[in-house]
Amino acid sequence: MSGRNLPLKSFVVLCGILAVPASFALAQDEPAPKPAPAAPANSPAPANPPAPVKPEVAPVKPAPVVKPEVAPKAPPKPASATAPAAPAKPASAPATPPAVKPPVLPAATPAKPTVAPETTPAKAPTTPETTPGKPPVAPETPATVTPPATTGAPSNDTERLRLATAAYNAGLAALKKSDWNAAAMNFEKATQLSPSDVGALSFLGFVRLQQKQWDTALTALQSAQDNAKDLDVRSRAQLLNNIGFAHWNKGELPEAKTAFEGALELDKGYTDARYNLAFALLSNSDFKDALPHLKLLATATPNDATVQDGMGDALNRTGNAGAALGAYKRATILAPKNVDYSWKFALALIKANRPADATTQLRQVLQIDPTNAPALLQIGDLHLKSGRFGDAATVLKRYVQLKSEDFTGRFNLGVAYDYTPKFDEALEQYAIAEKLRPTDAATKNNIGRIYFKRGKFEDAIAKFNEALKIDPNFPDARTNLAIVLAAQEKWEDSNAQWQTLALNAENSLRGAQTVQLRTLYSSRAATAHSGLANNFLAQKEYQKAIDEYRRLLTVAPNDLEARSGLGRALYSNKDYAGAATAYKAIITAAPKNADAWNDLGVALEAQRDRKGALDAYSEAVEIAPNHAEAKSNLARLKNAAPIG
Repeated sequence: MSGRNLPLKSFVVLCGILAVPASFALAQDEPAPKPAPAAPANSPAPANPPAPVKPEVAPVKPAPVVKPEVAPKAPPKPASATAPAAPAKPASAPATPPAVKPPVLPAATPAKPTVAPETTPAKAPTTPETTPGKPPVAPETPATVTPPATTGAPSNDTERLRLATAAYNAGLAALKKSDWNAAAMNFEKATQLSPSDVGALSFLGFVRLQQKQWDTALTALQSAQDNAKDLDVRSRAQLLNNIGFAHWNKGELPEAKTAFEGALELDKGYTDARYNLAFALLSNSDFKDALPHLKLLATATPNDATVQDGMGDALNRTGNAGAALGAYKRATILAPKNVDYSWKFALALIKANRPADATTQLRQVLQIDPTNAPALLQIGDLHLKSGRFGDAATVLKRYVQLKSEDFTGRFNLGVAYDYTPKFDEALEQYAIAEKLRPTDAATKNNIGRIYFKRGKFEDAIAKFNEALKIDPNFPDARTNLAIVLAAQEKWEDSNAQWQTLALNAENSLRGAQTVQLRTLYSSRAATAHSGLANNFLAQKEYQKAIDEYRRLLTVAPNDLEARSGLGRALYSNKDYAGAATAYKAIITAAPKNADAWNDLGVALEAQRDRKGALDAYSEAVEIAPNHAEAKSNLARLKNAAPIG
């Protein structure tokens, strides 16, 4: 398949404890040991409030592939202390078939863009018409034209006319046999002997079109037009259509458009000229202007799959994706073995967010062409997005067998293995991808992620730094670098990365013009403040942690994880009333949050509010009967002596 490339986007997907599609979520590492909060006087220590989940560094995930245009993904929810994945490497939608079907010669398409001049006025547009004064010739068996009787003209003129007539008839005989060379030779001779013979010029132009000699065809056809004042309307329209076709093939689209429009001005019912005009407009990206012509063609020729396909392109590019989907579907029904139509229908289904139907249609493409690499790549991408990583790996292995040097295929196969997880196989594919595209930051990020998972912190740091050297504004690599440095307890270095990430995100947020961008940059800022807060908690710098959580909540006020972290930091800083307020805010937003009820009980108990603590623990157990901490706290406090 060939043609224009689809515009693809990539986006950042956050994982770990962030709100991301479940299909992308990785299993979390075990939570870090929870520090015990200060216990109320004269009582056993209560169970701990939840501690931050250990950060997870995730690999890059392929972006959704739709096309022709990518539907925006819902923005991820900001949350605390989690590494986002790198910008996705979309499974680049390969080039689609041309949206414009260039006019083809009569033998190759039901709508015949080149039309020989009629031999009789009653014949269809494909039958050439002779010059006035020539006896009519039946298209089945062209008869020899009898030279006119001599009327006293000079003998040399009579001889010239006789020779011109003989050459014309010989050209017709050759034309009937599709002997283009002989036909061209004879019509050329006829036009030399009779330069204003519209019939001979029209036939010569038609034959030159068949021979793909566009310049000589255009010369003959324009000469015929210059002498066509006595031709009927349909014949003049045919001449203009063929002139347009010659311009088309010379790449002169404005001139072609003008000629096709001229043909339609003469004969509004001339379907071939309308077909050519519609696709000339499509090829010039004049989708809105092409659409009315395509609709008329669809009515006039309802079984023309090419028209339905072109209408799908025009509808799609003018914002009517639903109607485009229907047109693409009709094209596949009319031409079920056409791989291009099946391919475009599949892409339209992806754009309509119908991945299961799209996968079925892509498999239809593979039934027509089992080695169709673009279909394999798209199926692999759909499996990745749905979390079917094993199936994705199976399909993408077939793809890289066909396209061993394709970066996207290698990268996405690495992602499939990464999530399986088969880290050795993932590293092998990432290594190939890295050789194919040494300056790709996301590949280096993903390699670093696996090194981190294997405890090779220095190797991971080296890869994240390589990614940042390529793209200093790559937020995912900077996030992951901050996490690895924190794992090594290199707090100052880790904090510096988080602070840079926060500064970059907040600067971008100030200039964001769309809701989608504001959500994206808010998420990045929230991630940075969360990372800083967790670092400060680990260093027991509780006031700094409190400040960071409050900054986080200014950009993500509905982030309950951040509010829980704030409560934890306040509690650790012995601001028990502030902690209780934070947990009550969570309960207001999520009344069935058992963890928040338990944590509220801990904060109230620290304030010596025994009844309030008992009520909170009881509520937690009622919501979650197996909540171990709440059950333990409730039993302990019931059996303890009253506080104070």
